[in-house]
This record gives sequence, structure tokens and C-alpha cells, in this order.
Amino acid sequence: MGQNADIRRRGSPSSDAVQMLPHGVASYARSYADGYISAWHDHPRHQLVYAVAGLMMAEAGGTSWAVPAGSGLIVPAGMLHEIRMAGEVQLQSLYIDPAASGAEMMAECRAVTVEPLLAGLIAALCAMNNPWPLPPRAHHLSQLILIELAAAPKSPLALPYPADARLQRVCDALIGAPGAPHTLDHWAALAGMSRRSFTRRFQQQTGLSFGGWRDRLRCQIALRAEARGARLEQVAQRLGYASRQSLLAMMRRLV
Repeated sequence: MGQNADIRRRGSPSSDAVQMLPHGVASYARSYADGYISAWHDHPRHQLVYAVAGLMMAEAGGTSWAVPAGSGLIVPAGMLHEIRMAGEVQLQSLYIDPAASGAEMMAECRAVTVEPLLAGLIAALCAMNNPWPLPPRAHHLSQLILIELAAAPKSPLALPYPADARLQRVCDALIGAPGAPHTLDHWAALAGMSRRSFTRRFQQQTGLSFGGWRDRLRCQIALRAEARGARLEQVAQRLGYASRQSLLAMMRRLV
């Protein structure tokens, strides 16, 4: 009966078992409770982790990622990553054979926006539950998914962590006190750098201005708190905003 039938007989397959299937694009859907942690691991296949509902907080490739509902994280084969669930998360994952036609665009770790067409294609493939032999519809869904993934816009919520230890000192301090009202000169002094050198080096290391990095950090914190039912008024106060409306304006600007 084959490997797929063996997995079905044992009940609901694990994500590891799904990756052993002969499919070029294998699917896996599951719900997770708030606080669940998928500890550091990697996969032999490329992965798209798509949040249908809830919020995932991920670490991969030296970057922190907030992956809210309607977004997905592309994790290349062999890349270590960790995912934490904030609020109840409904997840749909695709595991893509690196040798599959069109899989080369999965080689870059990035968060993407899953627009309605792509969301519908993923849902349809997951509903088919990895049939084998592969029927024409599943084959065509897989090919369309890869085409749409290649065109998916990047999410604006990546938070790259700098390699420079001086900048790491600043980022760690800000992560510990995200609402700190300090000026740019204060942060430059903490790094032991001039203001000009600090801003230039920060941009080089992260691809973001210091203010842009801080906004993304605060947005990630606010999204996580909101997913767990916190009142945004309290979150805004913690993050140094005068009002809930001010915090929401920043989040809308990013998201």
C-alpha cells in the first residue's frame, strides 16, 4: 500500500512523518495552544509555516519574526529555527522537496503575506490530505502554490539581530526596556560610538534605521500581548506611547 497508507493506518501523522512522503509538496495542518514552543530544530525540506489564525513568534537565520494570521514564514531546508505560539494558533504547513521544480525560491528565509488566492490554494491542498498516487488536481495545486509563493510580498515585521557586540548591547537593553524614552545619543553612548557611527553601523548591520528597528520591536511586543488578550491601553503605556491610538497608528504604519 506504500508509505502514505502506512502513515494513515497509524492515525494522524506527525510533521516528521509527512516529510517522508514522496510528494514534492506535502501538507500538514494542526492547531496549537497558547505558549506552545516548537524548540530549535531543522527540516530536510523547505517549509512554509502559515498562520491561519493566531500569532507565531519565530527565530530563524539571526532574525526574529512576528508571523500574525494571514502571514507565513519560509524556512529553508537545514535552517535551525524556533517557533512560539502566542494565543491559540491554527497552522498550515507545507514541506517542499528542495529538488522540486520551482523550489529554488524557498532558499531565502523570509516572512511573507499570504494573500487570498494563495491562502485558498494552501487550504485546498491541505484538505486533500496528501493523496498518493498524486492526482492531477493535487499536482496542479502544488505548482500554483510555488508560483504564488515566489510572488508573495515580504512581511514588514522582520527584526534582524546585529552581529556587532556593541549594537547587540543596545538591542538587548531595548528588548529589556522597550518603552525607554532615551534619545539616540544615549543609545550611541551605550554602544561606545559617536551618533553618526552608531546610526551608520546600525543600518549596515540590520538594514534598518535604529528608529525603524525599535518600532518593529514594539510592534512585535504589542502583537504578542494582543494575541494573549492584553488591553492595548496597558501595552501602549508599557511601550512608551501616550495612548492606545498612538500605538495603533504605529502598528498600522508597519502592518
